[in-house]
Amino acid sequence: MSDPRTLVGLGVSPGIAIGKPIVVENRPLPVTLVQLARNQVEPEVGRLRAAAARAAAHLAELARDAARTVGSEYGAIFEAHRLMLEDPSLLDEVERLVRTEAVNAEWALEQVTHRLVAQFDQLGDLYLRERREDLLDVALELQRSLQGRAAPAIEFSGGMGILIADDIPPSQALRLATRAVGGFASETGGLTSHTTIIAKSLGIPAVVGVAGLIREVERAALVIVDGFEGHILVDPDPALIQVYSLRAEEHRRRQQELLGLAHLAAETSDGQAVRLLANIDLIPEIAAAKAAGAEGIGLFRSEFLFLQASPDLPTEDQQTAAYAELLAAFPAGPVTVRTFDLGGRKLAREVLGNPENNPVLGLRGVRLCLQKPEFFRTQLRALLRAAAQYPDALRIMVPLIGHVEEVKTVRVLLARYREELRREGRQVPERVLLGAMIEVPAAALIAEHLAREVDFFAIGTNDLTQYTLAVDRGNEQVAGLFRPFHPAVLRLVERVISVGARSGVPVSLCGEMAADPLAVPILVGLGLKEFSMHPPALPLARSLIRALSHREARRMAQKALALATAKEIEEYLLEQLSGLLSHLKVRILP
Repeated sequence: MSDPRTLVGLGVSPGIAIGKPIVVENRPLPVTLVQLARNQVEPEVGRLRAAAARAAAHLAELARDAARTVGSEYGAIFEAHRLMLEDPSLLDEVERLVRTEAVNAEWALEQVTHRLVAQFDQLGDLYLRERREDLLDVALELQRSLQGRAAPAIEFSGGMGILIADDIPPSQALRLATRAVGGFASETGGLTSHTTIIAKSLGIPAVVGVAGLIREVERAALVIVDGFEGHILVDPDPALIQVYSLRAEEHRRRQQELLGLAHLAAETSDGQAVRLLANIDLIPEIAAAKAAGAEGIGLFRSEFLFLQASPDLPTEDQQTAAYAELLAAFPAGPVTVRTFDLGGRKLAREVLGNPENNPVLGLRGVRLCLQKPEFFRTQLRALLRAAAQYPDALRIMVPLIGHVEEVKTVRVLLARYREELRREGRQVPERVLLGAMIEVPAAALIAEHLAREVDFFAIGTNDLTQYTLAVDRGNEQVAGLFRPFHPAVLRLVERVISVGARSGVPVSLCGEMAADPLAVPILVGLGLKEFSMHPPALPLARSLIRALSHREARRMAQKALALATAKEIEEYLLEQLSGLLSHLKVRILP
């Protein structure tokens, strides 16, 4: 066995998997140009249409399989892919090129795909750039149909397999649910890709964005996928295999132990109660939230309903059904639905129109919703309808608030649509709780004024850090400057919590900081009584809170706030918590 090699990528789904690599290349087969005679053009167009119909039928089958295996939300991904085959920007363009240039359909499809991908790549928006994966998956499906070839088979010769691919399209990722795949790694992919979402849902350790992966792994006998650190270990020696086997077993055992504590109260050792809520993107995640002991939903990212319905818009009935399912799962609440947080890094051409030069500072969040009143009306009506049966459970949270007028406008709209629904004979609640996301410094600095207009605050530390430090969190060149423990960020968090306490306005925190073990004592010490995080992080947060005293957390928070740099704060917290983290078997990455 050769010396072990370590490849580095982006860990997107935690866990460790060890097994034989199954190498699959999903890139399209080579395509050659065939110049057609004029009497061959129309038959070639017919061949293209027939191939598109076969590809659409296959995608419809995948949609049904996905809905049955892992939930309707994932089925919607492939239904959206099927609809992309009907999009004039793809199929009509291919057909036009076949006719005007008298070329074979395979060549025309490749040229149109290259042009569309280039347009995606030029957009200064991470989310849209990653949507190119959807386009490539659809084009690949059509190309295979034209060539009469099936998707690459994933063959197992026994034992646990590790899928290694240049790219793992969502269609292939879903097929992993029914096969003995312990983990996967790919040369492409990102944090917001559909494949990443599927990996997390299936609980499969995954690493993406590994340069030269296939070249390095194609002759390997064994690989280790470390989804925590984003490492792929190629042909590890027996001692390393044993170390990672023990880590994998320890992780599984620890997860089970922590889940066994889900029924215990999240309360400090000296009696300070904390409420733990879940952040979820998709309805099927309700089960994971409940299993982890979530007391409610602190953040439902409703824009995923939009993304799943794209290129169409989600209807009022579709949205009402989704919100009602959430409320039925947590009838006592809280169920916090964030209104569509589109724009910025989640541009939606169906609503926004043309791309912006600086989308992060542009028409996004509440700004977009207020400029597209019919679009916003559909969502607010759906929320009011869903809340009729659970009026005290629903909390409507509005993103990117920076002006008091924005909150007042949303209240006026809610009152208008409440009366509109009543005139239609529909049952609606007298009022619902309305909250503001505090994710720009302006909102934190006018928190006293906002407190008079809202029922709760939710601090979104991801954007609050980005805007406070002027660091684009999607820009790899400045990623090292994105520091949530920067004193300026912590002081804004402290300010919002203090204003909330004085004003009687509950405050939650739903950014990634809520799930950071180093941040838990600071936030508890600052008086935060409601944390919201992705379900897998809830068990550890519960254990940390139960192991802390509120008095000691206050001391650590005040000391941290007195320090001058994020590095000093991180080092101080690590020093203070090293014993506790070791006891809880938590390792903080550098």
